[in-house]
Amino acid sequence: MSRRKTFLLLAGLAATLATTLATQLPAIAEEPVRVLATGVFATSLRSLAQPFEAASGTKIQVSIANAGEVATRMASGETADLVMSSSAGVKTLAKQGVLAADEVVIGKMRLGVAVRASAAVQNFSSSLASSETFRALLLSADKVAYIDPNGGGTSGPFFEKIFASLGVADAVHAKAVLCKTGREIANAVASGQATIGMTQASEIVGADGVAFAGYLPDALNLTTVYSASMAARSTNPKGASAFLAFVAGPVGSEHLRRAGWDIGP
Repeated sequence: MSRRKTFLLLAGLAATLATTLATQLPAIAEEPVRVLATGVFATSLRSLAQPFEAASGTKIQVSIANAGEVATRMASGETADLVMSSSAGVKTLAKQGVLAADEVVIGKMRLGVAVRASAAVQNFSSSLASSETFRALLLSADKVAYIDPNGGGTSGPFFEKIFASLGVADAVHAKAVLCKTGREIANAVASGQATIGMTQASEIVGADGVAFAGYLPDALNLTTVYSASMAARSTNPKGASAFLAFVAGPVGSEHLRRAGWDIGP
């Protein structure tokens, strides 16, 4: 999707959201809602926060970290109102008493491939049709960007398993561009530091300077369920609950779907 098309979609969506929220949401306390989320949510949360803030008067403060950091920060006592991470991570924090037990499933996310915006996307898409063609793509790329497997992110260790299963681990390691976040991966591809980048699809769709070439082949892909839950020590539960209901509701879900999420059963 082109940057212009993405901008127009978001602009239209923002206008619709503002109108919807203005008629459905009451004014909420002025204290901000502090959201701690993984990178898979980053772009969408910032886009959805704007119309929510305009209609409700409640500020949304988003802090992004990888799944391991989210767990560590919350377990060490960081104050937040709403936590959004993998369902497994949310469940673990709930068992520790850090989050409420009633998690809300947001959607599922698959891994995708980013290429430079100027690249011929259709040529790369054909390389994602099967495990064999994807293997050839990994071998032909000059540099491959992905999440550092030792950095605490969800996808890094999984990619290592893929490389091993395809028999290309040594070849990829020799030209790897290890990144901490999906944004770093997109930036590496956009700048030419990497030929391709692999991360969660929502961290590619709409990112500056890159194009979404497609999802990894089904036989190799990882589908992760992401959810959210209220923090046990939330200081603005009313605002956090309203924002979560909005993100997980019909309009928020449609925005997420456009951003590469699989929404629904």
